Amino acid sequence: MPRTGYQEGLDLVLRDQNQVAKASTERRRKDQIRRRTEKVESSSGSATPDTLLTIYSPLLESQDVHAHQFFVSAYVKATRDPRSEHGFLELLPLLFDKLSSSSVLSLSLAALSHCFFGAWEPAIRNAERLTVQMYYTKALGALRKALQDPGECVSDEVLMAVCLLSFFEVSSALANSMPVPEASEIWEDPGQMPYNPATLLDTMRVQVAKVLAAAAEYASSGNGESLGDERRSKILSSAKTTFSRYDSWPSLVPQDWRPIALQRSLIPQPIIDAGVHGDHCDLYPSMSVCEIWLIWYTSRVRILSVIADFEPLESNQDAVLQMQRTADDIFAAVPYVLGSKSEPAGMYNTMFVYPHLPGETVSLERYRSAAAFGGLALWIPLSTLLDNMRYLMIDQSQFSLKHIRRLGRLYDVRMPSLEKPPTSEV
Repeated sequence: MPRTGYQEGLDLVLRDQNQVAKASTERRRKDQIRRRTEKVESSSGSATPDTLLTIYSPLLESQDVHAHQFFVSAYVKATRDPRSEHGFLELLPLLFDKLSSSSVLSLSLAALSHCFFGAWEPAIRNAERLTVQMYYTKALGALRKALQDPGECVSDEVLMAVCLLSFFEVSSALANSMPVPEASEIWEDPGQMPYNPATLLDTMRVQVAKVLAAAAEYASSGNGESLGDERRSKILSSAKTTFSRYDSWPSLVPQDWRPIALQRSLIPQPIIDAGVHGDHCDLYPSMSVCEIWLIWYTSRVRILSVIADFEPLESNQDAVLQMQRTADDIFAAVPYVLGSKSEPAGMYNTMFVYPHLPGETVSLERYRSAAAFGGLALWIPLSTLLDNMRYLMIDQSQFSLKHIRRLGRLYDVRMPSLEKPPTSEV
């Protein structure tokens, strides 16, 4: 699948208009050079290269085009490793030729594009919020109409629109510190999915989600005497069985997916100043692989928290210890995702430092992918750790709080009220 970007991402849709516009711009530029040259020659009799002035006239593009180009180039990524494909955005370019200004897919894409474009452009954020709401409202109306059509409701365009609007709602909720349900990103039938480490993890997370749902229902219900104890034992048994299966995932991933520990002595000082926990940080083959590992770490913490909650206090220390070790794994990924960045900056800013092996360099793709979706990849794991601070060491709680606030500052996320770290170790 060809990779999309500013140079070619929307050319699939606007290729004819782009060609005409480029040709017109080139003609204007040549005319301006010719007129400038004639003026200089008439005044001095000759022209030197220093006296020639090239004037470039930028294309006048609407804010919609800017927002679409930004979103497509930054977020619609065809991963270089097919083993990490488990999303839907990489399929979006296949539907570009079916976009029309009033279609449900086009309106959904517009709402999502302006949502992210406004987040990266503080100067126009308030105006963008109004645009986002306008497109979102129109998209919902178009989706409601499409779902009532027996033929259109099963089309690829409508399915993609549903996915885009779901992505939009989750992203908006995170940005406004609203509770976000853990949506299932899998098919119930594994036979419908491409088999790779990413989709294998998704199927395992189904069972984790079921245990978490059972534990949440138990906690919110009035627990009777013997009936409550029986349910509690059943949930604990299910959690341990699920954890045993879930914990086998790392042994099934390719060897080149495993993180490489970079010792503290090899980490650039600006990154250490920004925050490194322990004596190393982890390096991953790509941002998409790092994101998948963070998903695994996050669900591991959640299932361990159920085991720790439901086991007697005197026998839950093994679950607590494993949760603390998983927290350290999450912390080791922070430098890889955020590097030395401590203040908001543009998407394509390369002034920051990222950790890398000696003799290697950081690719431009790494800068872009880390800025584009690295914050979201870290937000959920760190938020999960904050939910379970009662089981963390003091320094782990402090590191979690520090970097969730750092994410809030970098991505302008409204922070929830955060508890202070505990005053005694577990």
